[in-house]
Amino acid sequence: MSEPNSADFALIKIKTADGPPVVKTLICGIEGVTINRTAQTNETYRRDCAKPNRPGTRKLRVTGSSWSIGGTGSDNIDLEEEMTDAFGVRKEYDIELYRDDGTDAGDLMGTYAGTALMTTRNQTYSQDASGTAEVTLEGEGALIWTAAA
Repeated sequence: MSEPNSADFALIKIKTADGPPVVKTLICGIEGVTINRTAQTNETYRRDCAKPNRPGTRKLRVTGSSWSIGGTGSDNIDLEEEMTDAFGVRKEYDIELYRDDGTDAGDLMGTYAGTALMTTRNQTYSQDASGTAEVTLEGEGALIWTAAA
């Protein structure tokens, strides 16, 4: 039987210094990660010339593509400065995918990398629960996948 090779967890890292060396800071606390890709399209309906009385069928034309990353988890005040600096600013991000192999670090499967703008940064606090955080990263250009060596 064949099974999918799926990641067990993902981590988001943000480039915080050019270096050398380049510094990428883990957005510690963000534990749920969603990667969204969208193809923008235009649609037209074309009739079959041999059957002009029949409704046309839809034809799609891809006009562009986009990607975004959503992250949810615990708020982390230790990263307040880095998160404030990143909000509304183009930054480089890595999204690392891991397999749970029983070690402290996990087994890195590969990394998505791209430039994105943090467009959403929500923080929620309640007396009855720990603080939570939610971020949205809207990508520019390509989201590049590199498999782990």
